[in-house]
Amino acid sequence: MAQYTITRRIEIDAGHRVTYHDSKCRNLHGHRYVIEASVTGELHTSGSEEGMTMDFSFLKEEMTKHIHDVVDHAFMVWEKDPLERMLIETMTNIVSLPFVPTAENLAGYWFNELKPAIALRTDGHAELSQIKVWETPNCAAVYPC
Repeated sequence: MAQYTITRRIEIDAGHRVTYHDSKCRNLHGHRYVIEASVTGELHTSGSEEGMTMDFSFLKEEMTKHIHDVVDHAFMVWEKDPLERMLIETMTNIVSLPFVPTAENLAGYWFNELKPAIALRTDGHAELSQIKVWETPNCAAVYPC
């Protein structure tokens, strides 16, 4: 049977810093991230999702739960960043991560967070195939390639 891929995008506003980078990215700053999640599977042949791989609204709900609601208007900081403790003590909505919050690391992380939720939501009918994280309108990271 034929495989189809659908893609849904969400947008979040979040801050981060690339701790030891040799450019201005080592400073505290923010982005309007665009996250695209692609799901691949066969078309449903009956029921309310007939003719669909996965209902776009279901994909949006999972992306909202696992990405948007966690990091929108938050500051993402690497748990080994020397500023982490100060940020946690002085700001609200700090998300401490086990990696430097680059677009590449975020793409892999969000892929691993979302993948089991998609499998569960579709009863294994479809799977998350890719996450693309746009950090700026000109710069994106994709996982997996």
